[in-house]
Amino acid sequence: MVVIMLKKFLFQFQNYYNSIPNVFLRMFSGLKLLFVFAVLLLIHSQAFGEIIKTHALSLTETIKYDADFKHFDYANPNAPKGGIFRRAIIGTYDSFNPFALKGVAFRSSGYMYDTILTSSSDEPLTYYGLLAESIEYDGDFSWVIFNLRTNAKWHDGKPITAEDVVFSFNKTMEISPFYKEYYRLIVKVEALSPHRVKFTFSAEEKSRELPLIAGQMTIIPKHYWEKRDLSKSTLEKPLGSGPYRIGAFEAGKSVTFERVNDYWGADLPVNNGFNNFDKVIFEYFRDQTVAFEAFKAGHFDLTAENSDSRWYRGYTGKYFDLGAIKKEEIPYKNAEGMLGIALNTVVKPLDDINVRKALNYAFDYDWINKNIYFGQEKRHDSYFSNSELACGALPAPEVAEVIKRVKPDAPKEFFETPFILPSTDGSGNNRENLIEAVKLFEKAGYKLANGKMIGPDGKKLSLEITTSSKVVENELLSFQKALERIGIDFYIRFLDSAQYVDKVRNKDYMMIYVRVKQSESPGNEQRSMWGAAAADEAGSRNYARIKDPSIDRLIEMIVSAPNRKTLVTYARALDRILLEGWYFIPTGYSDRYRIAYWDKFGFPEKRAAYGVALDSWWVDKEKQRKIDALLRP
Repeated sequence: MVVIMLKKFLFQFQNYYNSIPNVFLRMFSGLKLLFVFAVLLLIHSQAFGEIIKTHALSLTETIKYDADFKHFDYANPNAPKGGIFRRAIIGTYDSFNPFALKGVAFRSSGYMYDTILTSSSDEPLTYYGLLAESIEYDGDFSWVIFNLRTNAKWHDGKPITAEDVVFSFNKTMEISPFYKEYYRLIVKVEALSPHRVKFTFSAEEKSRELPLIAGQMTIIPKHYWEKRDLSKSTLEKPLGSGPYRIGAFEAGKSVTFERVNDYWGADLPVNNGFNNFDKVIFEYFRDQTVAFEAFKAGHFDLTAENSDSRWYRGYTGKYFDLGAIKKEEIPYKNAEGMLGIALNTVVKPLDDINVRKALNYAFDYDWINKNIYFGQEKRHDSYFSNSELACGALPAPEVAEVIKRVKPDAPKEFFETPFILPSTDGSGNNRENLIEAVKLFEKAGYKLANGKMIGPDGKKLSLEITTSSKVVENELLSFQKALERIGIDFYIRFLDSAQYVDKVRNKDYMMIYVRVKQSESPGNEQRSMWGAAAADEAGSRNYARIKDPSIDRLIEMIVSAPNRKTLVTYARALDRILLEGWYFIPTGYSDRYRIAYWDKFGFPEKRAAYGVALDSWWVDKEKQRKIDALLRP
């Protein structure tokens, strides 16, 4: 087509050119060449897409910092270096390989591995070059080229090259079902030169998010891992490229990250004012209560609190009274996703929507919020909570049209009846909702007889939830009591972290208490969360094991959405269909970070808008001396 257009244009232009008197030919000859060249450029841009070169990528179509910026506004470029930052992690680990399917990997591998791009916590959905010095892509998002920094190097001094990027992609695709799905639309990665790497995307499914997804890839060293098995767990310290490397460790109990003094990227604008601690130490605890007592005793420096009860009742004592420990609530704008009890729809009786809906009626969230969380929580009423992607009680007309397109058999209630989760007055009297729950169980073939919920098989109904967290125990005990009132046995099965991870990975549960995180720009990760192909896939995040063709169609529409407005419409349609499936029993969330820390830190004057940005903090030596004196025996 392009050749035909070009020939037609040149033929018409030549006829016009030949009609010009000879005396003017010399004058117009240069103009002719310029004009033909301009048309060629125009046809090329229309046929193949505009080529854009930039220092950053954003899905909001705005970029705050220009190419010459010196540091992010929420960082202090003059922050002093030094000191130790100690954190706690609930769980354990037996591997330093975050890619292995077996074993429990250590946390915070981002300290030691650089990515191609890095995010800004000052703006949503915007990424700047880290390993990449510049970025090129075409207007229809069919490919992206990252020009790597020539001074980037691994901790052993060898350069980071395009071959490392190719190797990282191929290896993770080879061993990881999650990455195989996540990177599905990346059809080829090739090294164009030692520091220039190209990602080519699927021609069938276009997405503005694909260059950003490629840029988030963790890059590992080819010369190190080609001699080792990336699919196996290991406690051998891996070779990294980031601001920290692994130092001392005790498997399953602690790991120390040591700052790399000759870190190649220390002076980059995206790192200016960050990575200020000489050491970052993570201690692993099996129990949240034990970890909290260790924090109050000064064994580590900061804790993030997700228990309302502990936040309002537990943060007391000598060091709080003296002001040595500070409490702070920091509002945030981040999307919250969904938190609650995921119902495995492959396991009977949860394959019946009436049973799933009945369980939602039996769950008295309002009593839980009032009595356990001091009324401070907001309930998840969306799979995109705290975000413009949430559908709302009724779908807008454009959202309704999308739903009708992907789900022609959707009942009229989808469009005419507001979706509102069951609620109570919080008094503990959940009688009306329990009556409704019994009616729904009856629709599913059950009957309440002599105080027992009897199934079609003549047996009493028994349900089970699997968890590793004692934090949610009081919620689950409340749910247990409610189900007992309608003749259902409800067993709470507590496992240690390793057992729980294995159960979840293999989808070996009836119910689990879990969070599904969301970003402000959903994309192909939605396949792993809700797609039918991921329902039976080990390690996927489709915890409810949903298999709905309409959801699959919507996910593909989200992935290929041409602009933000369309993406929001599609996401709201997906939200509505997910809600109508009753796949979760939603619980609550806080729209602020709750943190407590020993008063030994310095902070930038400006806060990050989309996170706490702990890596911009530093140790204040004078404050540290006072804390040390206070804790000295």
